[in-house]
Amino acid sequence: MTLERKLIEKKYFEGYIKDRNEIPIEVLGKLYIGEQSKNVPDLTSIRFAQGELYFHYQDYETAIFKWENIGNELEPWAKKNLADAYMQLGELSTAEGIYKSVLSESELLNVEISLQLFALYIEKANFEMAHATIKNLIVSHPDYNNMTTLARSYFEEQKNWDDAIELAVSEGMRTESLTWYKALIEYADLGLTCKYEPLYFLTSLKNVQQLDHLLFEQFALALWKSYRKTAYYLDWLKEFNLLLHEVIKEEPASWTDMPSVLGETYMHLIAGAYSIKEIEGIIPSILSNFLSASDEQLSIVAAASILAWNDMFPSTIESHYIDASESLVNEISESEVDLEDILRLFERVLEWADQHDIKIDKMFAKKVLACIPSTAHHLFIVGAPGSGVNEYINELIGQTILAEEIRSLLSIKDDDYLEIKEITVEDEDIIENLSDFYNEQLSSNRENDQVRAYELSVPSKYLHENNWIVTTAPFNNSDQYLEYGLLADSLIYVINEKSLFSNNEYEKLIEIQEKVPQLTIQFLVYIDEVDNEKVAAKRLQKVTTTIQHYFPASEITMYAKHGEKSVQLNKISRFYQEHFAARNIQEERMAKSIMVTQDIITNLLDKRIDMEESLKITLGMHEEMVSKLKGAKNQLNDVVAEKSQIITEGFESLKENAVEEIKEEIPKLLRSCKDIIKEECDFGKIHILLNDEMNIRINSYVNQTLLPNLYNKISEWIERSKEEFMKSQQDLDELCDGFNSLYEKNHLQLTGEYSLLEDWQRDAHRMTSGVRMDKMNILLRFKPSQVLLKSAGKIFGNIPQNKKLLHSKYHKYLETEDFSEAVANIVETLIAPFDFFEKGIDRDVRMFFYPPQNVLEKTIEENSKEIQEYKEVLEKLKNNPEMFHDPLRLFELRLLQYDWLANTQKPAIAGSFQEKH
Repeated sequence: MTLERKLIEKKYFEGYIKDRNEIPIEVLGKLYIGEQSKNVPDLTSIRFAQGELYFHYQDYETAIFKWENIGNELEPWAKKNLADAYMQLGELSTAEGIYKSVLSESELLNVEISLQLFALYIEKANFEMAHATIKNLIVSHPDYNNMTTLARSYFEEQKNWDDAIELAVSEGMRTESLTWYKALIEYADLGLTCKYEPLYFLTSLKNVQQLDHLLFEQFALALWKSYRKTAYYLDWLKEFNLLLHEVIKEEPASWTDMPSVLGETYMHLIAGAYSIKEIEGIIPSILSNFLSASDEQLSIVAAASILAWNDMFPSTIESHYIDASESLVNEISESEVDLEDILRLFERVLEWADQHDIKIDKMFAKKVLACIPSTAHHLFIVGAPGSGVNEYINELIGQTILAEEIRSLLSIKDDDYLEIKEITVEDEDIIENLSDFYNEQLSSNRENDQVRAYELSVPSKYLHENNWIVTTAPFNNSDQYLEYGLLADSLIYVINEKSLFSNNEYEKLIEIQEKVPQLTIQFLVYIDEVDNEKVAAKRLQKVTTTIQHYFPASEITMYAKHGEKSVQLNKISRFYQEHFAARNIQEERMAKSIMVTQDIITNLLDKRIDMEESLKITLGMHEEMVSKLKGAKNQLNDVVAEKSQIITEGFESLKENAVEEIKEEIPKLLRSCKDIIKEECDFGKIHILLNDEMNIRINSYVNQTLLPNLYNKISEWIERSKEEFMKSQQDLDELCDGFNSLYEKNHLQLTGEYSLLEDWQRDAHRMTSGVRMDKMNILLRFKPSQVLLKSAGKIFGNIPQNKKLLHSKYHKYLETEDFSEAVANIVETLIAPFDFFEKGIDRDVRMFFYPPQNVLEKTIEENSKEIQEYKEVLEKLKNNPEMFHDPLRLFELRLLQYDWLANTQKPAIAGSFQEKH
C-alpha cells in the first residue's frame, strides 16, 4: 500500500506498530515518551499517527488535539483529518472551512477533500454545491474510486436526469461498459430520453452495436418507444433507420422484436395520422429494413408492403428489394391476409367518408358487409319483365312469394318461418305479411334514386339443401341495382323462350362480367307454354345461338313451366354443386372485397371537386342566410320600437283620460255635497260635516266608479296590446317558415314572451283593487273664504235669522269653488302607480320580443361561425389538396398491400391510382 493510500485510509500508524504484539495505542505512547526524551525530539509524525488511532476509536476530540499542531509534510493531511473529525462531530461549517484551507500539491489529497466536501454539502442540503463538486470530479477524475458510480447514484437520487443521461452516454463511450448502456435503456423505459434529439444517441447506438447486438436491439427499441408520441418521432425514424440499414448491410444478424416493430411502425405511419409528405422520405428505409430483418413469416408481409409502396411511389425503393419482394410473393401458396382485414379497411373508408360528409351508397356498403363474409352461396337471378324470372324463383323456393313485378332489391334465404324485413341504412323494419310487402313495393315514398332493399326468410327445401341465398332486382328499369349483382357468386339471367336477347340486355351483362371477371353468368330459358312445337324449337334455337355467340362459356338451362319440377330443379342443384366445388369462392370474394374497396376509394378521390363545389354552395347558402337573418333582426328592432310606441301611447292616453275624468268629476262630486246643507244645520260645525261627507263621496266614487272603469279600460288596452303582439307573432311565424324552408328542417322558433300579458293583468288588478283614500282637509284649510264662513258660522250660527244667510253663503261657496287642490291631491294619489307602471311598458314590450331577438342573434352567430369554418376548409382544400387526397391514397396503399398478400392470380388494383389520378 502506498503512503498516500495509507494516509487516505488513516493507516499511517501501522508503520509504527509493525511486528509488535502490544496494543497499538500503548506502542505509540511508549514511542512518544521515548522521542520526547531526546535532545531534539520530533514528535510530529507520532502525534499524527496517534490522531489516526483516536479517530478510529471515535475519540474525535483527542484526535483533533493531536492533529492541531502538525507542521511537517503531513500538515495538509492533518488538516484534512481535522476536518474529517469535525464532520464526525457534526460541526459541518468548521469542517468546511478547514477543507477549503488545505493547500497541497497532492492530486490524490485534493480529490479526497473534494469527495468529503461533496458528502458535507449533501448533509447540509446544499445541493447546488454538491452538484458542482461531483460534476468537476467526474470530469477531472472519472476513474477514481467508483467516482462515476457515485455520481450516477447521486443524480438518480436527486432526479437530475439530464446529468444522469449525459453521464451514461459519456461513460458508455469512454469505458465501453455495457452497464452504462443498460442504464440508458432504463432511462428510456422511464421516458426520460425523449426530449433529446435522436442524433444525440446515435453514436451510443453505433458503439453498443459493436459490443453487443442483443443490447443494441433493446436500446434501440427502448428509444423507439420513448419517441413514439413526441415531436422527434419522425426524426428518430429517419435517423435510426439509416443507421439500421448500415448495420444490417455490414453484419446480418438475427433479430428478436425489431422486425415486428418495423412492421407496426409502417402500419402506424400509413394509418392517416401523418401526411404523405411527412412520411414518404422515411418509409423506404423502414420497409427495406423490415424485409432485411424479418424471418420467413414476416418477410412475406414486408415484401407485400414494399411492392404496394412501389406501386404507389415508383422508384423510391432500391430495385433489389423490389426483386426480392416479388420472388417472395410469387412463392405464396395461400392467402396471407384475412378477408376480415380487407373488410375492416372497407369500413374505415366508409367512416372517413361519413366524417367528411361525402355521400356514398350506404345501402350497397351494408350489403357488401353482409354478403362477402357470408358462408352461403349467393345467386343473383334477374331477367327482363315478362321473362318468367319471378315464376322461376317461386319454383326454386317452393311456394309463391313473388306475385308482383319486382321494384326493389330482394334477398331470399331459408328459415323456419316466414319473415319479411325492409333493410334500411340505419335499421331493419318488420313487415307483417305478403300483402303489406306488395303494397310497399308499389308505394312511392322514397326518392327515385334511392335503393329499397328487402330480406325474406322462408322455409325452402332447395335453398336449405344447397345453402343458397337468392337475390333478385329490377333489370331493365334502372342500372342502380346492377352493382348488387357484383356481390353474387353466380348470376342467372332468365330469358323467356318467346323473347329475343336484346342488345341492351347483352351490354348490361357484359358490363357486369367486365367489372367482376370471377362472377360467372349462366342462362335459364323459361318455357311457360308450347303452342307449336316446331315454332318453339326454332325460337329456342335462335335464343341459344345468340347466347352462345355472346357468352360461349356460359351454361344454358331449359326450364319448362309444365315439366317435371323436381327433375329440373335437381339438375340445376347438381350443376351448381359441381360448379361451386370447382371454384375457390373464398379467393374470389377476397378479390371482390378488394375491388369494391378500390371502387369506393376511386369514387371518393373523384369527389374532391364535388366536395369543393358543395362547400361553396353551402357557404353561399349560409352567407345568404346570415344576410337575411341580419335583415330580419333589423326589421324586428324596428317592429319593437313601433309596438312599444303604439302600446305606450295607448296606456298614456288611457291614463290621461282618467286624469281628465277625475278633474271633471271630483269638483261635481264635491259641489253635490250642498244637498246636506239645511237651514236648521249647526253652522258652527257644518264645515266639519261637509268635509266628512266629501271624503265619503270621494272614496265611494273612486272605488265604485273610477277604479272599476279604469280596470276595464286597462283590460281593453291589454287586449289591444295582445292583438298587436299577435300581429307581430304572425309576422315572426311567416319569417320562421321562410327560414325553415331554407334550412329544410324546423330549425328556427321565434315565439314571443306572452307571459307578460298575465303580469299586466295582475298589475291592473292590483292598481285598481280597493284604494283607501287618506282623509283630506277639503274645507278645513286656512283659505280666506273658508275662514270667513267657519267664523261666521261659529259667531252667527245660533241666531235663527242669520241661518238663512249662512245657508245661502255655503251654497254659493260650493257652487263657485274649483277644488283644484283637492283634485290635485287625488290625481297624485291615484295616478302614481299608473305612472310607475307606464315607465316599465317599453321594457316589457322589449321583453316580449327578447326570445325571438335572442334566437336570431344566436342563429346569426352560429351561421357566422360556420361560414368561417367553411371558408377555412375551402382554403385548406385549395392550398392543401393533400389534406383530402392523402388519407385516400394511404387507404389505397393498404389495399394494395392486401392485394399482394391475397394470393389472387395477379394484383387486381396495382397502379390504379396512377392511372386515374
